[in-house]
Amino acid sequence: MRKVTIKAESLRAAGERFKRTWKTGQAEGEFITFENGDLMLQTLTRKRWELINTLMNRGAMGVRELARSVNRDPKNVHTDIAALKEIGLVTDIEGRVTVPYDEIDYIVARPKRTAVNA
Repeated sequence: MRKVTIKAESLRAAGERFKRTWKTGQAEGEFITFENGDLMLQTLTRKRWELINTLMNRGAMGVRELARSVNRDPKNVHTDIAALKEIGLVTDIEGRVTVPYDEIDYIVARPKRTAVNA
């Protein structure tokens, strides 16, 4: 079973995770990380999640077939699939697109509070 965790994480935190893996030789799993929550939400839109869910439930399919499945314009679906390929959530297999993971977890952490001088 292949699982990926999606999260917003600072470069420093990602570096610390890498160091732990390097020292122990034990990977903590597969991650797709974003610099911040805003970028994560801009990339993983509701319509893109719909595409991911459709592919996970129905399996690999062509972009046109996927567009018909979600009742969307193929050009827009193609654009969304390109963005999802760029971050590694979607891949091509024999001319069809698929999600290479059996499970996707995502972590949304509450932003740290900053002190406000009154």
